[in-house]
Amino acid sequence: MRKQTGAIALALNVFIAIFVVGSLGIVSYEMSRILLAREQLTHCLQLAALGGGAEMASSSTVGAAAQANAATMATFILQKNSILGQSLANDIVTVSSPVNMNPTAGQIAIAFEFDDPITKMPSATGNVMKVYGTYAYNLFSGGFGAIGVGVYALQAQAQAGLPSLDLEIVYDSSSSMDDQTPVTMVRRYWDYKVPSSAYLIPPGGGGGGLDQGPISGLVCSPPFGSALNAIPPQNLDAAGDPKVTPCPKEFSEVGNAGRTVPLRGITNSGSPPGDTAPGLGGVGIAGLSVGPGNTKDSYALLPHNLRQKKKINWLNYLCHALNKFRLEQPAEAHFSPGFDPGDPAYNPWGADPTMFTDMVVNIDGNNAFGGYTGSGVFAAYPFPTIDFLVEAARGNMESNGIAPNTYTDWAIGSAAQPGYQQAYLYLAYLQLQPKTVIESTVRNFMTKLLQTSDCHFGFVAYNNRAGLSVSDTDTAPTVSWAYNPGNALNTSYLIPQVPLSTASNNYAAVTSVLTPPSAIGTMAPPLFTPNGGSNLADGLTQAVNNLTGPNSRTGAMKAIVVITDTVPSRDLAGTIYKSPGSNGPAINDALTVARAANTAGIPIFVVALDQSQGAAMTPYFTSQFSDTAAGGLVYTAGNGGALYIDTWSSPAAMYTTLTGSFNNVVRQLMTLTKGTLG
Repeated sequence: MRKQTGAIALALNVFIAIFVVGSLGIVSYEMSRILLAREQLTHCLQLAALGGGAEMASSSTVGAAAQANAATMATFILQKNSILGQSLANDIVTVSSPVNMNPTAGQIAIAFEFDDPITKMPSATGNVMKVYGTYAYNLFSGGFGAIGVGVYALQAQAQAGLPSLDLEIVYDSSSSMDDQTPVTMVRRYWDYKVPSSAYLIPPGGGGGGLDQGPISGLVCSPPFGSALNAIPPQNLDAAGDPKVTPCPKEFSEVGNAGRTVPLRGITNSGSPPGDTAPGLGGVGIAGLSVGPGNTKDSYALLPHNLRQKKKINWLNYLCHALNKFRLEQPAEAHFSPGFDPGDPAYNPWGADPTMFTDMVVNIDGNNAFGGYTGSGVFAAYPFPTIDFLVEAARGNMESNGIAPNTYTDWAIGSAAQPGYQQAYLYLAYLQLQPKTVIESTVRNFMTKLLQTSDCHFGFVAYNNRAGLSVSDTDTAPTVSWAYNPGNALNTSYLIPQVPLSTASNNYAAVTSVLTPPSAIGTMAPPLFTPNGGSNLADGLTQAVNNLTGPNSRTGAMKAIVVITDTVPSRDLAGTIYKSPGSNGPAINDALTVARAANTAGIPIFVVALDQSQGAAMTPYFTSQFSDTAAGGLVYTAGNGGALYIDTWSSPAAMYTTLTGSFNNVVRQLMTLTKGTLG
């Protein structure tokens, strides 16, 4: 009896072992594979979403086309992956909505959604990419076929985009930011044979020929760039300063050789050339004196108080007015028949061949000015010849009743009307390069960020110092520090800062700063024109203070993007450095701020444009701004920042390469947030 009972117990144990414990083992096995499959599905969707999001960030395409490209990239990445060792290359089904995902065994069904970063709702222009996926897991050995369950559906989703982002744009607005602007140097002198003002283009251009073309080529810009500016403040003396240019052009008021003063005129504008006969408003050839030479450093190298603003000298204005009243002649009596291009053989005062009195922007965009007939809001202001540019830039074409108080041709006399100077400034501003192409790509960069994230922008412009407010300005002589100081007028120019705000993303305010004015009433100074040196440390200080201050949002990611064409040439004490290889204190001040950014978790991205002769600035970018070597600015700030270097070739090429660099910044920011994927 005992043997029979034992046999029954053994049989029961065997039954339990085979049918109960075995079933539990199968269930455990299935559950472990289901959990693994779910984990792998989630991982695959994360990779797909991140790849699709990076595709959008790396492209200038927007809207439906951008979303389609992102979906294609996400699908491609999925196809390169597998779940439980099974390749997904041929087992992906794309559907229009998550509710339609119904894959067969071994398949994965996916659906894409693109959301607005603010509303979190689907949007036709949204760049926040969601990928939904359902994987049909085929249960082991038919699974629970007895109860009709052979396939188990696993679902997951992933999202690629940026979190809330507070971004500071730190923008270098130093003098070199217009070095690629096409200009013409002009010697405006008195042609006694007509009589009238003549407008000679001196010889000695950067590649030979006449003095026409980009500023950098005409004055052989050193690595730090030229201190010469296309529109006021012009610093024309810098063109003749052998300390800052290897191929100087003699500015009439500061010439080292030749009888030059005051060839440009008794006052800053509105007067005949200085070699005009004394009875007609000039001093005559006999009254010209030998140029004094540049007894000071150029304006760009003068010491600069970082916080002190220059005040308007009303006495200068009064002296200017008195001189106009005393010396200038009525215009109506002195018009000549036609434009006088000047005679290169006529030089009775013995001026240097390269001597010039004016530098004007070729508003047609060509290296050699070919005339501009006018279009758009300034269609009524034609510029057929170079004399129109010179006289309009001086302010001598505002009315044929009171100006020009000089000797010009009948065409200028009949065309003169209020608004000519502002028309010239507007059209010249559009030609400032690389400034114009940089600002266009920055506006596009900001738009892309808004499509990808809840981004709030701050903006800090800097040159000799950083801007402190939206309307912050500095002043400098309109023409040169050397030009008849008792009568020269100063020009105000913007150094703006748009502080971060918790209440606004500042998109409109910042893009307004980066958009050229478009109406006569908006063209009067102060304009956002390049001038001075490059105090990067001050710009970074303002940016870090903003990102760690009360206007930065709690929980928002922080980042800085620096846009520059040079390494620092000023330190926080205002000391000037004339060579990028001997600017140690200036870059050290910037590194100190970078260490503070590192502590605060703020990456610094640098988009650098090398427009120097022979790309001479690139080695300094690579060493001083490095993102891979200790001691580099970006490396010191850490937290995933990056350095991008582009080399100037042409406006069109620069638009493409700079757009690529800014897209890479967006992509890098997106990569940094991959841990937030759901």
